[in-house]
Amino acid sequence: MRKRHLFQSVAMLVLGFCATGGVFAQAPRCPAAASVPDKARMGEMFRTAPDRGFLWKVTKDGHSSWLYGTLHVAKQDWLMPGPLTRAAILQSSEVALELDLNAPETATSLRQPEDAVRWAHLVQSGRKAKVDALMDQQCVPSAAFAHVAVGVEAAGVEALSARRDGYYPDYAVDAVLQGMAGSLKKPLIGLETVQMQRDLLIGPNQADEDAFIDGIIKGVSSGKTQTENRRLAEMWASSDVKRLDAYHEWCDCLNTAQERRFMSRLLDDRNAGMAAKIAKIHESGTSLFVAVGSLHMAGPKGLPALLRKDGFTVQQIVPAL
Repeated sequence: MRKRHLFQSVAMLVLGFCATGGVFAQAPRCPAAASVPDKARMGEMFRTAPDRGFLWKVTKDGHSSWLYGTLHVAKQDWLMPGPLTRAAILQSSEVALELDLNAPETATSLRQPEDAVRWAHLVQSGRKAKVDALMDQQCVPSAAFAHVAVGVEAAGVEALSARRDGYYPDYAVDAVLQGMAGSLKKPLIGLETVQMQRDLLIGPNQADEDAFIDGIIKGVSSGKTQTENRRLAEMWASSDVKRLDAYHEWCDCLNTAQERRFMSRLLDDRNAGMAAKIAKIHESGTSLFVAVGSLHMAGPKGLPALLRKDGFTVQQIVPAL
């Protein structure tokens, strides 16, 4: 199982295309377009929203920060964070996400063209045509991705495929939290650059990108990806931390040496870099609210475990122990 929608950049990319009219919303076979709840509905969600996802309080040097595991595609009903999550945001002095989605270089980097040699290979091998066909099936015109790296387009297909089950990039938890940070006038920190995420999607060589694209084509075409997306979303909505920690047992993503290398780059390597940056900022006196994809919190190499090794006291808040 490939979890490409863990990438915040992918959610941002497909959201950008859909928001600019790329979705063929008028076609009967297309998922309903995402919509903004009215004021009354937002008020109701504020009053009744439970805490979802995964939240930890991490303390060192006499002050605390928070780690929050998010979902990059979500339901409209999940737009409002619950009371414990909101309290943690209010108590923080800055908010840290994988990316600053509003940074002008984010969209520019995502739209960088593919290397010419790789592009020719992906066209000649038929992979580009297959990804384009899947993108059109998702009711987003593949022509909009004519100059986007094929690996990035394929990851967008995977994220968009969740919409038929009601999970939309438009409602990405990270984007909602970024909006809250702005309304609360809290400075925003990007723990990674979009170029880092793009490089991971494309892969260090042609064989890795081919395997990445082939996996998405197979998963989306068979419906397996959509089933796995539902499974991960349900785990997040119910704050099933035990299942989260055991992801290596159910992810079906470590079957080959190539898959194991990818997952190591996707999670372990990135977690080490994120943890070091979080610790450095916290130790400067800042109380951070850190919100990143939930699998970055999982297991002995997840952010809570890494910060514990770095001398932080780690307290699980959601789900409550």
